[in-house]
Amino acid sequence: MREGSLVAFTVLTQAAAGTCAFLLAFEWRAARAGAGASVEAAALPILSFALVAALLGLAASFLHLGNPRNAVRALGNLGSSWLSREILLAALFSAALAAATLLRLRPGPAGFAAGFAHGFAAVAGFGLVVTMARAYRLRTVPPWDQRATPVAFFATTVALGALAVAAGLALRGSASTDPARGPIPLLATGLVVLVVALVSGLLWLRRLAGGSGAEREAFARTGRERRGLVAARLTLTALAVAAGLATRIAPDAAWPVVSALVLAFAAEAAGRVLFYEARVRSGL
Repeated sequence: MREGSLVAFTVLTQAAAGTCAFLLAFEWRAARAGAGASVEAAALPILSFALVAALLGLAASFLHLGNPRNAVRALGNLGSSWLSREILLAALFSAALAAATLLRLRPGPAGFAAGFAHGFAAVAGFGLVVTMARAYRLRTVPPWDQRATPVAFFATTVALGALAVAAGLALRGSASTDPARGPIPLLATGLVVLVVALVSGLLWLRRLAGGSGAEREAFARTGRERRGLVAARLTLTALAVAAGLATRIAPDAAWPVVSALVLAFAAEAAGRVLFYEARVRSGL
């Protein structure tokens, strides 16, 4: 698959952005409930996961560019190019996330600087996902120039972000007796959005099948030629939901939550491959 680096870049950075935002929201809620200390121990590993995902995504994007200096040149079009804005926000997001992670390495509770860096990273991450979605709304690529594109990108962000924070809390033994402070609500949120992403992807394929010439060609390259990939996404999503439901049998175990995260990553990667396979240009 020629666009493997872009699949890695978009899925990993969107997962990192979602993880950063969900962790910030969860910490804020826990602090208001007087349980901030119980979340503090899990915050650094979760932020570290987000940072690694963001850096791996950036590395994958450089592989696609071939020459990293091209990224610097692209920054000269910030006023008119969504791709330039995407590169800038990816750099800002990664830098802020690194700062937030490093500042938490100091002993004691996170201070103002760490909180500010975390908040800035969450805002930059949201902006990054917006610019990604806008960069792919190309009139010359009808299969991408649809509302399904931002829906898919934000669904990946929310689903993987919520599941990553849930997995981090479960691994740190933060499954509180109060379910509102444990990973289960985040797990449920992530799985619901994962199913929504699957349904949205299937509706997108159906729309391509009944669309213009370029859209029908895109459907032939995805819904027909890559039927196995469509089936894989369906199966992986179902397995992720099944893993999440296993928490009802083993509520204190981390493996169902971690398994749901891994399976969800694979499902979203399969969906993103289909997205790139659908690139058919028109009107050139």
